[in-house]
Amino acid sequence: MAVTEITSPAVSAVPGKHRAAVATSLPPARGQSFLKLVTIELRKSVNTRSGRYLILGILALAVAALTWQLTHLDDGVQRFDGYLAAASTGVLLILPVIGVMAMTSEWTQRTALTTFTLSPRRIRVQFAKFASAIVLSVVLLSVTAVMALAATAIGGAIDGGGASYAGIGGALAGAYLSTALNVVMGAAFGAVIAQTAVAILVFFVAPTAWGLAGPALFKDNANWLDVFGAFGRIAERDLNGMLPETLTAIAVWVVLPTIVGLWASSRREVK
Repeated sequence: MAVTEITSPAVSAVPGKHRAAVATSLPPARGQSFLKLVTIELRKSVNTRSGRYLILGILALAVAALTWQLTHLDDGVQRFDGYLAAASTGVLLILPVIGVMAMTSEWTQRTALTTFTLSPRRIRVQFAKFASAIVLSVVLLSVTAVMALAATAIGGAIDGGGASYAGIGGALAGAYLSTALNVVMGAAFGAVIAQTAVAILVFFVAPTAWGLAGPALFKDNANWLDVFGAFGRIAERDLNGMLPETLTAIAVWVVLPTIVGLWASSRREVK
């Protein structure tokens, strides 16, 4: 009977010191770049059923608003800023929910352990979530702006008074800035509370409650904490001599929750 000699793989014949040299010669593991993290967060925002429905709902509201505008035309020149204001109402109303969901997804879906094991620097991940929410809001607002441009031209052709795009740069700048601040505010509330339903509820109820009760209790001084009024002034590019009030409202409702949310997220227990 022939006897077959079994030999161990070549690597097993390598002495221990040579094995250590081979191991150390391997390239070091590289961390994920910030751009990669932002791309991952963007994909997470649009790959879920709730995220897709939310985006479709925003675009549907914009189409509905523009359709209403075209069926209720005013006499005279059709102005782009009017159509943009109508189309962006749904964007301003619903887009912050995307920011909330971006910040709470790891905790409500119990993926925080996986995420922060792959990317241990939590603050970096949180900044990527903020950035992805802003990027998505810019994309959706850009689509809405294109639809508003088309609706303005159609309205001018139907009415016969023509279309005016005067001040389009300022209108777009105000819309982009107010939308970005609104989304950051929603993300900040999500980072602080970490529960989607509760964060969305607080985001809508707290500033609205102040807007209703503040003037009755503090008269004109309520403007110092009226964040939705601040967003409106920014969108209309008219601070109306209320720059300190506008900055204070943004600091209290946007900047402060962002700082607290980043601090809380970095120390929250992962389960």
